Amino acid sequence: MVKTVKKEYQVYDYNDLKNNDELFNKCYDNWLSNPDNINYCSDENINSFTRFAEKLNMKWQYSLSNAEYPDRNCHITLKPDYSLDNNDMKEILKDYEGNGYYFCYALKDFTLKLLNKGKYKALCEWNTNDLVLEIKNKMLDLWFEDNQNYFSKESFLQLVECNEYEFYENGDIA
Repeated sequence: MVKTVKKEYQVYDYNDLKNNDELFNKCYDNWLSNPDNINYCSDENINSFTRFAEKLNMKWQYSLSNAEYPDRNCHITLKPDYSLDNNDMKEILKDYEGNGYYFCYALKDFTLKLLNKGKYKALCEWNTNDLVLEIKNKMLDLWFEDNQNYFSKESFLQLVECNEYEFYENGDIA
């Protein structure tokens, strides 16, 4: 004879997490330590970088972690087209929208401000390298700022609310 056993589990929702710091921290830590948990915007971010580099005729390579902070393996390499001058770049970026994602606009605004600095008024190979280094550093900053935001407690709580997640007492998603 087959016997059916039912077991009841207590589950906790958004309101429970908001009112219980210990439960919230347990659930947040479980979510944070999940190796499959990556910023859902990471593909869009990479796409934005790719379009921006292509627009300025730069070749680019990267290795970026999906962590909150860079590790020693994280890098971006940009190889510029040295035939472009300051005015060329300004003209190229004038109407640039990329994929419409905020990274594209942030990089556009950042680069146009750089191009208006006296240091970059007349581009030659040495200051083009400096310009590209500043753009590369901005890309890294944008990447990890976005990851830090994604992995924040505020973002976690917002995900729980929007997706109506429920949790077991051990902190696992139900």
